[in-house]
Amino acid sequence: MPEKYLLAIDQSTQGTKAILFDHQKQIFWKTALSHKQLVNNQGWFSHDLDEIKNNLKKLFKSALEQVSADQIEGLAITNQRESAAAWSKRTGEPLCNTIVWQDNRAQKLIKRISYKELQEEVKNLTGLALSPYFTGAKWGWMLLNKPRVIQANQNNDLCLGTWIAG
Repeated sequence: MPEKYLLAIDQSTQGTKAILFDHQKQIFWKTALSHKQLVNNQGWFSHDLDEIKNNLKKLFKSALEQVSADQIEGLAITNQRESAAAWSKRTGEPLCNTIVWQDNRAQKLIKRISYKELQEEVKNLTGLALSPYFTGAKWGWMLLNKPRVIQANQNNDLCLGTWIAG
């Protein structure tokens, strides 16, 4: 019976790593691809979701050159968590670049909607202060500023998440 492996994907701020672990929890194989850091003159941080998706496809293909698909018995994924992505429910295509976790472009939005009762409700529900750091604020910014996101929302074709895999 052939050896079985766990494929781990770490999609981080700087790039994507793929690692195959054997049953003894030892690294059998690993590789990585970096992606561009898109920073504009306002200090906004973004990533191109198509670049990340293409890197993932390359890494999956590379892993399958090391072992067969039936030898992979599990997949573990870690991602940027507070980065915000938007894509079409119908096509799976990204609607704009992801807003990276350290981006604070939603600061003005948070100031505009922040009032005492909302601050208290968010704090009571989450234990955290209302902040542009969180994905909800980033998605709110997209829904106000990105035409393709606005249109997809109006057409019930909007998916929001912290990571897109295709």
